[in-house]
Amino acid sequence: MGASLMNSASQDFPYHLSVLRERMLHPTAYEKAASYFLEEFAGDTAFVRSSDPEQMPHLVSVLRSVVSKAVGSTVELESALVSYLRAHRFVHGNVRAAGRIVLFFYFEEADTGIVMLIPGVRGEMETARFKLAGGLINPLRN
Repeated sequence: MGASLMNSASQDFPYHLSVLRERMLHPTAYEKAASYFLEEFAGDTAFVRSSDPEQMPHLVSVLRSVVSKAVGSTVELESALVSYLRAHRFVHGNVRAAGRIVLFFYFEEADTGIVMLIPGVRGEMETARFKLAGGLINPLRN
């Protein structure tokens, strides 16, 4: 796909989501997925507008656990915004926790996601990968 413009994910969702997923699933260098998300998705207004707000309490609970583990103490999440790019089964959003910004994304078909904690505990940003055994269960739809 030649030279890429930043924040261009909405111009070709299948391509950009495929690259993001591949980087996220890399055995050791999954942090590159966080950089790619920030470069191609985070500032793409059309991407944000293409996503629907969604209540996903199970995912928010998992995020709380991941962030608590990264920070080293139990944290409460504030103002969780969860968005769903339904056609691609891709969830993303942000939340505040322990005075930090938390960005996240999750691929339903891979049952795997990334959390970015800004600032991090040991640097500008901490990145953690998480996997949901059994997938994302939405109690609101049972």
